[in-house]
Amino acid sequence: MPKWKKDATEFTVKVGYHTDRGYQVYIPRPVVEALKIHTDETRSPNPITFTIKGKRVEITTAKEE
Repeated sequence: MPKWKKDATEFTVKVGYHTDRGYQVYIPRPVVEALKIHTDETRSPNPITFTIKGKRVEITTAKEE
């Protein structure tokens, strides 16, 4: 498992592909912590939303219903 520098702001991750499940990546812990995706270890992580804006993709924590 990679160790990220404490002040790191850029993370490159490997993308895997499975013919049945599609593409898969692991989200680095500092990104999960910044998005507050998994703040309560007793619950499942919150969903995230990918928004395509031109050639950019924004990632945000999904709005809870």
